[in-house]
Amino acid sequence: MKDSIRRKELADFLQTRRKRLSPQEAGLRSDSTRRRTPGLRREEVAALSGISLTWYTSLEQGREIRVSEQVLESLSRTLKLDKDERSYLFALAGQWLPGDPESHAGSSEMISPALRLILDELHRFPAYIVGRRWNIVAWNRIAAEVFGYRDDMNDRERNVVWRMFMMEEYRQLFVDWESIAKGQLAQFRSFYGKFPDDPWYNDLVEQLLKSSKEFEMWWPQHEVIRSPEGRKELYHPRLGVLSMDYSSFSLAEDHSMIMTVFTPQANTGTMEKLDRFSQVRV
Repeated sequence: MKDSIRRKELADFLQTRRKRLSPQEAGLRSDSTRRRTPGLRREEVAALSGISLTWYTSLEQGREIRVSEQVLESLSRTLKLDKDERSYLFALAGQWLPGDPESHAGSSEMISPALRLILDELHRFPAYIVGRRWNIVAWNRIAAEVFGYRDDMNDRERNVVWRMFMMEEYRQLFVDWESIAKGQLAQFRSFYGKFPDDPWYNDLVEQLLKSSKEFEMWWPQHEVIRSPEGRKELYHPRLGVLSMDYSSFSLAEDHSMIMTVFTPQANTGTMEKLDRFSQVRV
């Protein structure tokens, strides 16, 4: 992401978070003055954060300003950002969160033989690993069956965000596709601001903005979330309905790489379906 684009993302993000916060939520006394804009005014954010209005306005205008950790923490408190939004704010400002292990992440996305063995031994549970660009770098055999992964996938087909928004099979695979897609986009957004020197992110976003009406509609909302665990319901053409929980883990050898493992929800018949598939394929 080029610096000019990153600054615009920071400006847009600050505006969306300012406009969603009411004066009452920010601890300001309500008055009868008619407000021409929703949420807080710029001068209110500046005053509550202990910074000048001119300086804060420059931030929202995407100007080239170096932001200190202290100011970012103050803005996070004023705008009542949650931990994921706070992390995203720091990333867009070109800073790592204090103590964030991802600031020391390695650049290689080759998985070790030990990780390959772990994936293979999880033969009952779909599991895969994505890299810093959200491309699938490794998966096990049952994940290939459930999600349609193939060795001959091109770069775009390996990207989980591209697959979610651009592949019709995925719209059919996920029972509540809209909710799942929004959640994944919010997760991806938290990564988007972390790699300002990688133009690949900007290229992907530009293509999706042109190609997907849902992506074009949801991307400007700046929703961000890290979701290490949750639930998804799938409809597989061969296995039927699969109700699964998922858990995600950062790899110790490279914190920008994530392993996700899907496990069946109890009393849904999903375990039996996965087991039948696993036994047939062994």
